[in-house]
Amino acid sequence: MLQLDDRMLHRMVLTARSNIDTGPGALNGAFGSVLACCMRTSVAEGLTGGLVVEDGLFLEVLEGNGEALCAYHTQAASDDRLDDLQVLEFVPVLRRDYETWAIATSKAATAQPDLMGAVSEKRAGPFAVSQHVRRVLKSGVLAETPPLCVAA
Repeated sequence: MLQLDDRMLHRMVLTARSNIDTGPGALNGAFGSVLACCMRTSVAEGLTGGLVVEDGLFLEVLEGNGEALCAYHTQAASDDRLDDLQVLEFVPVLRRDYETWAIATSKAATAQPDLMGAVSEKRAGPFAVSQHVRRVLKSGVLAETPPLCVAA
């Protein structure tokens, strides 16, 4: 079993394929349920970061307590609405880059088909995924928590 210092801040970069519809109108169904669950968990556990949905893929960067991130991963790994869950990075960090947890969908201007191909082929790196999440979130979010902490 992984032993973590519960005071240490970590960052986790995840990708997964969606087994549910994430297109227009999907917020009223299973997709909305997934997002609500992620948001509740983020608020309850003090997890910050962002989730981007593009081409049926979930790309997520999370920051928080290592144990809470491990629990989040365990919950996601057992969720039938997700497939091909990959942890691209799980590292200790000195500071947070995000104050909130937010969700966004990629638009034509922010879409990166090459990156989505790399994610599908399990050859995407955590830096490329993290930068894409940040770029898409800056273009507009669907939902966002109130500030959960002060980021650097």
